[in-house]
Amino acid sequence: MKSIKTVIIAIFVMGLISCEKKLNPEKNQIKQSFIAHTPTLHHKVALEVLNASKKWIANFNEGNSEACIKGYDTKAIMSALPFGVKNGIKAISEFWTPFMQSGATNLIYTNVSIEVANETTAFLSANWSMNVGKGIIYQEKWEKKEGKWLLTYDDFQVTEQFEKPKENTSNAIASHIVLEDAIKASIKWTTAFNTGKSEVCGNGYSKNATMNAIPFASLNGKDNIEVFWKNLIKDGTKNLTYHNPTFKVITNSSVILSSNWSMNIGEGKIYQEKWENINNEWLLTYDEFEVLKQY
Repeated sequence: MKSIKTVIIAIFVMGLISCEKKLNPEKNQIKQSFIAHTPTLHHKVALEVLNASKKWIANFNEGNSEACIKGYDTKAIMSALPFGVKNGIKAISEFWTPFMQSGATNLIYTNVSIEVANETTAFLSANWSMNVGKGIIYQEKWEKKEGKWLLTYDDFQVTEQFEKPKENTSNAIASHIVLEDAIKASIKWTTAFNTGKSEVCGNGYSKNATMNAIPFASLNGKDNIEVFWKNLIKDGTKNLTYHNPTFKVITNSSVILSSNWSMNIGEGKIYQEKWENINNEWLLTYDEFEVLKQY
């Protein structure tokens, strides 16, 4: 008798659980990942870091060593090959101040790349040149502290020192500007998708663009791509959010974007968005992404 009562109670409990699931269908529904921030927050982080970097370069080229030093965190570490590692703001100041006073100027960044780690951390890399030499920036770690972006780690190398100073008339921050324009185009596209404007999404592609949407479709041409996005929006897809994107300048008219992404229906990986400046308009010419999880 005791075992029969146990079975009856177990069946009753299972029935309650089953009813609860039917009455609360959303209770066990998988929710969108990475929704701790707004859809384009990481784009905006990249723009803020680019702006901080532009100011640092301007201060260097104006000979304002004090402002350059203030661009570092007090506990920053700087690896300046072949000159060694400088620990803390005092050692960093002792490097930059006499270096700038010696006549070093005309600092130019090219092929700038930014990877966003979170809302307060981003990594910048680039090639650099100035009147006395050129080299590689392997990593500038920028962190936002008390509302200000500061360098907490700086790793660069001098690959060539010129025998005589060389003047370069190129725009010192042209690569920054290229990246900013492409990032703003991506923000515009993402905002259009999230507000249901499929036509704007379609117009964000070049006429002969290619889109590889794994595992759904491989499409050629702006019109076909627009139909894809229109149908997806019609089905209720929204809240496209980019996570930890990397923006990299390839040429003065092309930028590559890669990122993790999530929507209300799933999440995945953007392997490559190729943005190109065509007739003064930034457009997607190639777009490859994959859905790794559907909710």
